[in-house]
Amino acid sequence: MSNSTNLDKLRPIDFCDVLDRIGGDTSFLKELLIIYFQEYAEKKRLLQEAIAREDFTQVCELGHSLKGASANLSLSRLQRIALCLETAGRERQIQLAQEAARTLETEIQTLKAFLEGNPPGKFV
Repeated sequence: MSNSTNLDKLRPIDFCDVLDRIGGDTSFLKELLIIYFQEYAEKKRLLQEAIAREDFTQVCELGHSLKGASANLSLSRLQRIALCLETAGRERQIQLAQEAARTLETEIQTLKAFLEGNPPGKFV
């Protein structure tokens, strides 16, 4: 494993992996990330409402959706957190859902901060 691959595992996004999947188009990646953050904002609101109502089906569905979107963009930490959220919904565990939602928001903020200083293409 190369040093750059090791570093990618520490970053909130694996630029090499996602850029490989989209043909190296950093402009397209920027567009995809904008869409991801917009969709996350809506899903966050829906998730907060679902947790407040203890609507476990909705929690599971939102977790599943976020898991897929995160995987598509090589956001492996967010993908794992979303899986936790999906599992919490499936297993009807409100405390786990609340914790996963908080962790998800923290990781989203980490990703945003990382991207501000490290725009797509910097590590290519």
